[in-house]
Amino acid sequence: MVDKTDREIITKVLNGDTDLFCLLVRKYEKQIFNYIFRMVRMRQESEDLAQDTFTKAYSSLKKYDDSYEFSTWVYRIALNVCRDFFRRKKFFFFSLQGPVGDEEDSELEDFIPQDSFLSPDGIVLNQELRIHLEEAIKSLPLKFREVIVLRHIDDLSYEQISDITGLPVGTVKTYLHRARKKLQENLRNYLD
Repeated sequence: MVDKTDREIITKVLNGDTDLFCLLVRKYEKQIFNYIFRMVRMRQESEDLAQDTFTKAYSSLKKYDDSYEFSTWVYRIALNVCRDFFRRKKFFFFSLQGPVGDEEDSELEDFIPQDSFLSPDGIVLNQELRIHLEEAIKSLPLKFREVIVLRHIDDLSYEQISDITGLPVGTVKTYLHRARKKLQENLRNYLD
């Protein structure tokens, strides 16, 4: 079978060849599961939420706007599924951080020193830092965690994050900046 674009598959699904939707699921299931898992940090719930994401995508396929990439659209659904999950579970997230601006003067990768891979002690410290970094990301307010995961773990552009979250690009950058500052504060002891 010749590889079909997402739009071609969607057109065929909407025209009655519903079995082809599984091609889209196979193509994006790992990315969506990984994104959801990084948000909720519970394997079984992540599997259920990923399945829910694709079920919602399938049932809403007629509403799909092909001016967006399918991947952006399905990420948006996954983000909303995660938000619903947190609302149902009554997880409350809040930030004590005040506004700090929208410039981006640091990258998440700066948290792990590149020379830490050069020695066995550095490798152990790097693994320890990685664990603490994951915990620090998990403790971020939801709106910050969303943009950090989409930008630095899923490697999406600001524009893609904007499309997924419905936030203006400037707000995405502001949230990223604030999230990085919060991570720096939380990891201060491990970065010195």
